[in-house]
Amino acid sequence: MHSNPIQDISDISLDEVIGQTLAFGWNDIEHGDSTSFNEHARILTEELQVGTIILMGRNLQSFDQSSAVISDLQSHSNIPLFVAVDQEGGAVNRFRPANSPFHEFPGNMALGAITVGPEGHSPSEWARLQGAQQADELRSVGVTWNFAPVADVNNNPSNPIIGVRSYGDEPELVADFAVAAATGLKNGGVLACAKHFPGHGDTDVDSHLNLPRIAGDRTRLEEIELVPFRALIEHGIGAIMTTHIVFPALDPDRPATLSPQILTSLLRMDLGYNGIVITDCLEMDAIRNTVGTAQAAVEALKVGADVVLVCHTLEVQREVVRQIKEALAFGYLTEDRIREAAGRVLVAKEKMSGQQPEPSAPDDDNLEMEIARHSITIVRNGGLLPISNPAIRDAIIVSDHHSAKGFAEKLGKRFRSAIVVPLVKANKLEPTGDSVILLAVAPHEAFADHIVDQKLQLKVAKDVLNKFADQTILIPLREPYVLKELTEAKTVICGYGYREYTLQALANAICGDFEPTGRLPVTVT
Repeated sequence: MHSNPIQDISDISLDEVIGQTLAFGWNDIEHGDSTSFNEHARILTEELQVGTIILMGRNLQSFDQSSAVISDLQSHSNIPLFVAVDQEGGAVNRFRPANSPFHEFPGNMALGAITVGPEGHSPSEWARLQGAQQADELRSVGVTWNFAPVADVNNNPSNPIIGVRSYGDEPELVADFAVAAATGLKNGGVLACAKHFPGHGDTDVDSHLNLPRIAGDRTRLEEIELVPFRALIEHGIGAIMTTHIVFPALDPDRPATLSPQILTSLLRMDLGYNGIVITDCLEMDAIRNTVGTAQAAVEALKVGADVVLVCHTLEVQREVVRQIKEALAFGYLTEDRIREAAGRVLVAKEKMSGQQPEPSAPDDDNLEMEIARHSITIVRNGGLLPISNPAIRDAIIVSDHHSAKGFAEKLGKRFRSAIVVPLVKANKLEPTGDSVILLAVAPHEAFADHIVDQKLQLKVAKDVLNKFADQTILIPLREPYVLKELTEAKTVICGYGYREYTLQALANAICGDFEPTGRLPVTVT
């Protein structure tokens, strides 16, 4: 990982100790783009001496480029770096297929939908296999810390930020799959990080934008949110990420990231956790617009966090370091606390450097496809699935989603024609008896390049279903919760995403190439 040895906490300076508690990202500044070792990256590694570098999509172009820039980062750091990334699978992947050899995988809710495991194993074995392959891919480029798995129980259908990133709304199922995923990563030589403690699943507010609150007494939290985290701690999870959410039953005033009741009393004492605690990004608006990023970094370290995550802005990162040093100088933050935090990071690095990853199966595309196929779920079947009737020769895909064209191409091998009809033209549909309508409903995506009009989509979907329900297949392209509003649908099939392999698996299932065995891992009624 690095030519310099990992040093003992007693042998490094206070500035280096502070650096081990920092996880910073780099961006474009005057001297170079963010896909290279630019001036911002140099300042982080040489001047601020950060212990962890977080890679964002903006930093990654290709395998060779990524490998080179990670090597540059390590060579400019006196103490070996943790190189971290969000590579969850599904909706959140910093490395994409273009960064070969990386796979995106269908995502956590797709895994949670699986009911049939590999021969001789439970369904969660797919999550372990995925974690192992992700570890292989990440290590090959120099990444040592993955901010996964997501351990949130997604029991709020209106959740705008978790959704299919969760394995489901059943605490035990989430625990089972999260432990399996973390085991695959750990055995493959990558530090796993469970998130977002103590749970981000029951909110209808995005903490990137505002400060959410989750009601419910301690008993409810024990029965739902804490179940996966307890299981992960029992199985030796190496890192846990906090969430910027207020839990009044635990602390009525402070979000989890800044709460001694949550990070120390609950996590350290009650749950017995001894690994690294890292904050979610402190530049998220839930923190930035309330406490402020730099002050929050000081507070988080004071109440029990070991690493503070600041992903974007150099000026903010400099201010974080300045305020940490000031808090130490005035005794508000003790040197013992900061050395304890840095010590956990160095211990984890030492373990990682001496670990021999387990050998894994040859890298190929089969695992991605197998997970996708096993996740496909027929929710309702009004007699259309599979489409084996040779009289049905045309497929009409009603959708404004960017994946519709690729989906049509996959279906075109089975049908005489497969065309995409945009929402604004759906009112002119006049399907013949030899046609099937595929109503591909796009998810709400606040940060997408092309945002689908959700109100128009819902109206069009209801109109199509009211007129042609008997020859329409409803396909939620990601979250299945839209089924609550489209009860008119007689035939529904879910794949929990719209990546390449999920679309192929959907097309194959619709055409009868295999019999889907998935089940909904969330309640949609």
